[in-house]
Amino acid sequence: MESAYITSIGKFLPGEPIGNDEMESYLGRIGDRASKVRHRILKSNGIQQRYYAIDLQQKTRYQNSEMAAFAVRDALSYLNLEPHAIDLLACSTTLPDLTVPGFASMVHGELTEFSPLEAISLQGVCCAGVAALNYASSQVQLGKRRNTIAVASELASRLFKSGHFEADQRYKNGEKVAFDTEFLRWMLSDGAGAFVIQNTPASEQISLRVDWIELISHAHHYPVCMYGGTANESAQKSWLDYPSYAEAVQEGAFHLRQDIRRLDEVIKLGVTGWLKLIEAGRVKPEEIDWLLCHYSSHFFRSKIVDFLEKANCMIPEEKWFTNLYTRGNTGCASIYLMLEELFHSGKLQPGEKIFCFVPESGRYTTAYMMLTVVERNALSGIREGEKQAVVNAPQLRLNRENEAVKNSVAADLLRQLTLVWLDFEQQLHGVSLIRKLERGDFTREDYKLLLRNLRPQVVEGARWIARAASNMLDFRLRSLFIGHAQDEHRDYQMLERNYVSVGGELSEIVNSPKNIGSQALSAFIFHQASQENPLDLLGSMFIIEGLGNRLAGKWAKQIKATLKLTDDQVSFLAYHGENDESHLGKLEAILNADWLTAEMAQKIVNTARVTARLYQLQLEEMR
Repeated sequence: MESAYITSIGKFLPGEPIGNDEMESYLGRIGDRASKVRHRILKSNGIQQRYYAIDLQQKTRYQNSEMAAFAVRDALSYLNLEPHAIDLLACSTTLPDLTVPGFASMVHGELTEFSPLEAISLQGVCCAGVAALNYASSQVQLGKRRNTIAVASELASRLFKSGHFEADQRYKNGEKVAFDTEFLRWMLSDGAGAFVIQNTPASEQISLRVDWIELISHAHHYPVCMYGGTANESAQKSWLDYPSYAEAVQEGAFHLRQDIRRLDEVIKLGVTGWLKLIEAGRVKPEEIDWLLCHYSSHFFRSKIVDFLEKANCMIPEEKWFTNLYTRGNTGCASIYLMLEELFHSGKLQPGEKIFCFVPESGRYTTAYMMLTVVERNALSGIREGEKQAVVNAPQLRLNRENEAVKNSVAADLLRQLTLVWLDFEQQLHGVSLIRKLERGDFTREDYKLLLRNLRPQVVEGARWIARAASNMLDFRLRSLFIGHAQDEHRDYQMLERNYVSVGGELSEIVNSPKNIGSQALSAFIFHQASQENPLDLLGSMFIIEGLGNRLAGKWAKQIKATLKLTDDQVSFLAYHGENDESHLGKLEAILNADWLTAEMAQKIVNTARVTARLYQLQLEEMR
């Protein structure tokens, strides 16, 4: 395998930057009414300016394929490389100018100075640009191509012109525009970026070696989150299925929509994959010099930080680089435009590591890539085995080691437990009862079923904690477990009251048998609690208390809204959502104790993993 190097990066941003107060002048007022949500959305996303390829009369100044071609020419302008030397063109976008032919063919058609070459189109949302780079760099690494280009371009503004919304009769007649339809109007903007990828570093400037790229789709577990071409997220009816194009327009099938309720899951999936890369040794937080994270809104930055801090693998924020606030959210071109600005900033030093993270909300895709800065000239003509020695020069390694934060056993444990939890939460989306709750199909019978099956575990919670306490050798831990057992002792009575309040009989829930998953979970935890010094049960408590803290409150709100219940009827789940955070905090404090060894940490993680799987089985058997 050869190495692939990004030897140049170009951009195209149409026109002058447009401030927040100018946006509606370009996009137009729908029904001649000012937007009531624009300020709220802009305050949340933090974007101060962006670029549009439409003018104040809403006329398109540049086609998407034209912007891509301009970015390609800009990238080539930094190199002594003739256009006819390019042998592959990989082009990505969310919405091309035409449905047929492919976007890459249209971009190649703009580049009349180029020769015949391989052209490939990649359509998606935010990860499409990474997919284009992945294909182009892979062909170089395989030795099939020598000089390739990957380009990402987005022209979102013309989607959001007021006339498109007014063609939908509901909005023309004064009906309020649905939030999921208007949301993206104030989020997305236009721009293009291009990479030149070659099999040797540039002689004129630094290059970025493509160490690896990872793209992962989770569409098999999740519904669509950002979509266009249908009037509803089930996507059962395409715009092509309407009797006429006019009817498709009138029903809003062409609007680009975002289900903002699902965006938290996009971030969780992205961070889960990040933690897995750390566990596999492919990402070492202490070795990262630059983090380029494509978050679509400033609102999500704090959520990413929160997850990383809980997992104890935070990359210091001074190493983060973004230009979201000055260039806007340009979809699949965002990571290109971030790298372009950093590449030409003069800040990059040879040997530095750049980690890029791109979550995509379309239908839950995540992309990651690792790049290494390579100095100009120094690596020309050196065999690949020697290149690594130059990049990892002793002084650079020494500087990095001086800055590195050494992970303790406790830090590794918290990261691994966080990964177990995120995997567990992801798997819950495939459980039938949870899917019904998320779709809004949840019934009173489903709620009663949930409470009946949770009761045995709740009743036995205080018992196994007390048994574990009696087998603890450390007096302080024994006291802590006993105190925790007291907290859990009467929770089941609240659960029973909720059951009766929605039409259930007390005798019915009291005498309800355990399902298979409940039996397995109970048997496992009681077995562990009966061992001498069962410290590994901290893993079970992490999962069970985490479920209460992170999911129970959310479920309570969803059940209350779906079934039109009162607070008193969902008090069991709501109580745990509010109070289990303090329990979880105590557990995390314990995990930093002096007695924690690498061997014990592994036992805690294994017990957490088994508990998570059996708890999932308990929920799967609720039918």
